[in-house]
Amino acid sequence: MSETYIPISQINTYVFCPRRFYYETIEGHQVINEHVEEGKIKHENVHTEVTDRKKGDRIISRRQYLASDSLGISGFTDLVEEKGDTLYPVEYKKAGVGDWLNDQVQLCLQGLLLEEKTGKSIPHGYMYYIGSKRRRKVLFNKELRETTLRCVTEAHSLLETQKIPKPVHDNRCNGCSVRPICLPDEIAFLNELDERPKRIKPALGIDNILYIDEQGCAIKKTGERILVVKENEVIRDIPLIHLGQVVISGNVNITTPAMQTLLHEGIPVVFLSAYGRYHGALTPQVSRNSILRHAQHRVANDTNACLNLSKSFIHGKIANMRTTLQRRKWQAENDTDPTLTPLLDNIKSIQTMEKRVETATEITELLGLEGNASAAYFRSFTFMLKDGMGFDFEKRSRRPPADPTNAMLSFAYSLLTADISSAIQTVGLDPYIGLYHQLKYGKPSLALDLMEEFRPIIADSVVITLINNRRIKPEDFTQSHGGWFLNDKSRKTFYAAYETRKNETITHPVFKYKLTFRRVMELQVRLLAKYLTGEIEEYTPLTVK
Repeated sequence: MSETYIPISQINTYVFCPRRFYYETIEGHQVINEHVEEGKIKHENVHTEVTDRKKGDRIISRRQYLASDSLGISGFTDLVEEKGDTLYPVEYKKAGVGDWLNDQVQLCLQGLLLEEKTGKSIPHGYMYYIGSKRRRKVLFNKELRETTLRCVTEAHSLLETQKIPKPVHDNRCNGCSVRPICLPDEIAFLNELDERPKRIKPALGIDNILYIDEQGCAIKKTGERILVVKENEVIRDIPLIHLGQVVISGNVNITTPAMQTLLHEGIPVVFLSAYGRYHGALTPQVSRNSILRHAQHRVANDTNACLNLSKSFIHGKIANMRTTLQRRKWQAENDTDPTLTPLLDNIKSIQTMEKRVETATEITELLGLEGNASAAYFRSFTFMLKDGMGFDFEKRSRRPPADPTNAMLSFAYSLLTADISSAIQTVGLDPYIGLYHQLKYGKPSLALDLMEEFRPIIADSVVITLINNRRIKPEDFTQSHGGWFLNDKSRKTFYAAYETRKNETITHPVFKYKLTFRRVMELQVRLLAKYLTGEIEEYTPLTVK
């Protein structure tokens, strides 16, 4: 029937939810949650014995491998029992006794493959429910056999067409391990099919980040742990299970075993210069989700689609810059104070640019609008800094940063680039194929696209907070090669403030549930992926009030 063999267990998944089958079988997502882990542990107990044994008048065979060339199906049984001339499969399930079609189809398929292998008629099988320790007999009647064969055909057809099914959006979503990837409630809401989602927690991205900027130290691996060593002294000892990302700044060595282990565990390693400039990242194996990347490349080659997405990215950035400045105006004791006139003028200028975004007809026009809005925003940046802090700022400068404020902004943008790049790779997109930023060798263009809306509310917010709270002072910088750079001690303070900001909780402006900025980054990337594959009609940037 097909050169592709579908695992028996995945036919169960197809019957339960074709969309989940798509994510697991076609896109290769294998997400572990508490329900999956519990079932896995209980099944391990079933498979501890692999040899046949007699139990009363029955011969019990565990974990038999079955395959059918005609059906294109293969997999293992939990148990096969032989009693006299009767042969039947036994499938273990963790839940209590139930009457679920997907489990019956899985068991029936085992019976069909046993018939093909042995030439014997298999009239029935048993479901054994681990929770209640009860068996339930399942008859392989004509109706169940026909249903099973139809489901196998449909599953193979889905593999061939690779067209993602619509979300089921019902009780099956509760507890589903791929729900944070599928986003059924969010898609239904964005397509105006349901009320706002209430329970979903898109929480699959990076958690704990290890920052290493101690010059001359080395990263090593021992057992299931990562060590940071300097002059034969262990200064950090972290279990791999607690790591989501490693950020290396400056002269830090990493051993080959440590590098291989991090890659194997799917933990990216980001490299910054000693002064905080983003160099690149050592990333795990490229996502197997070639379908999603193909959709990304298709849209990237569509001028109109790129323009529409670019409008969303830039609208998000400009709106958040305006809001950031307006917060300063709201905090002023008297908004008629003449010293605020430049601030108010720049807010009006940004509002003008914001209104013109929607009518832009070319990306070059958007670049001009973004540039003008950013210039107005940074002309008022000092209004957000408390007086007497000692930080001067005239305009945005990057290479090299012309003052301490610019140095911190550049450092914050480097960290944000790394985080957005990691989220992009987690979702399965290509960070180097952008839709707004020009393609250039080694330039993470898509990361730069998506980080636009986050610049004012994460990166700039961290810089403003550090200055106004006097956690970083002008004397914490050094001048080198014509620019200003944070010293080693202050970088640690910066890392801590940046992580604190990412872990702050906000109410999502569209879905109205609460989640951290860290999770919002991943959610926004997943929403972009839904747009690229045609599941939602537009991408909505994150804007704050």
